[in-house]
Amino acid sequence: MSKKEAKTEELPDTKTVDEMILNYPNGKYSAIPLAALWAKVLRKKEENRHLTPAELLDLALKDVLSGGVDWKDVKKAMTAASDSGEPAEKK
Repeated sequence: MSKKEAKTEELPDTKTVDEMILNYPNGKYSAIPLAALWAKVLRKKEENRHLTPAELLDLALKDVLSGGVDWKDVKKAMTAASDSGEPAEKK
């Protein structure tokens, strides 16, 4: 087996964010507000403090579009944040 073949076998089947948006089963227009809210949740986590807003949004988009996060998860995380005494987000 050549080195070129070995490299292609090691790489997982990754999709671009554009492909993930187009193939999102719940509709691409519902994914954007969900990703924005999830980015707010991620911003409050200590391990994400070093990320820029663009990186946070990209991470949130990937989480949402991969199916790892849905509206229930966002609601639960935002409720937990409000129960812990953190100030509510202004709209």
